[in-house]
Amino acid sequence: MPDPAAPPAVPDDRAVADFGRMWEVYSKAVDHDYFSHRAVAAELHRVLADEVGRPFRFLDLACGDARTAVAALPGTPVARYHGVDLSEPALAAARAAVAALPCPAELERADFVAAVRDLPAGAADVVWIGLSLHHLQTPAKADLMRAVRAVVGGDGRFLIYEPVCREGEGRPAFLDRFEATYRPLFAAMTADEWAAIMAHVRACDLPESPSGWAGLGRAAGFSEVRELFTDPPGMITLFGLRP
Repeated sequence: MPDPAAPPAVPDDRAVADFGRMWEVYSKAVDHDYFSHRAVAAELHRVLADEVGRPFRFLDLACGDARTAVAALPGTPVARYHGVDLSEPALAAARAAVAALPCPAELERADFVAAVRDLPAGAADVVWIGLSLHHLQTPAKADLMRAVRAVVGGDGRFLIYEPVCREGEGRPAFLDRFEATYRPLFAAMTADEWAAIMAHVRACDLPESPSGWAGLGRAAGFSEVRELFTDPPGMITLFGLRP
C-alpha cells in the first residue's frame, strides 16, 4: 500500500529501543486484554486441536512472554515449542511460562527475521507471530512470509495476528483511527503509558489491508488465506495460511 507519508524503510531506532525498554507497558495491555489476546488464544487452540490433527512442531516468532502460546497449546498434539524474541525481559518471563507446556520447549534470543532465514526447510509445522510482522516494510514482509513458507513445508500452517487498515486507507488515517479507537478502551493506562504506546505505533506500525495481507500470503506460496478472527474494534485480524 504505497503511501507518501510512510516512515523511512527502517523504523526509528530510538522509538524501537524505547518501547523495548518498556516491556511492562505492553504486558499491562495484554493483562487487560486490550488487544483481544484471550480470544486469539482460543481460536489458535481450536485450529491446532481440530484442524492440524497430528503432532506438530510449533515456532513462536517474536514470542514475548509466550503467554498466548501457553494458553493455546495445552490439549493439542504439540510435540515441540521453539520461541524466538529479542527482549531479554520478555524471555525471562517466557522461561517460567513455557515450563507449563506439555512438550519440550526451547527459547532463543534472536531477531525473528534472522531466525527464520537461518532455519532449514521443513523445520517447523506451525509458525505463529502476533503483533510483530507489521513492523516490517511490505517487501520485507514478503521476504519473511516466503521464508516461513519454506520452513513449514508442504502441509504446515502460518498463523498471524496483525493490524489491518481499511481498503484504500492510508497510513496516517489508520494511525489516527488507531488512537481514536483504542484510547477510550485503555482505561488502566496512565497518560505516560498511553503516550509510550502511541510513540511506538506511530514510529513502527505498518499495517496492510486484508487484501494486502492475503496477497502477500499467496505470493509467498500459501494457497489458502483465511480470516479467522478480528478484534471487536476492527483493527487487528488473525489470518490462517496454509500451502
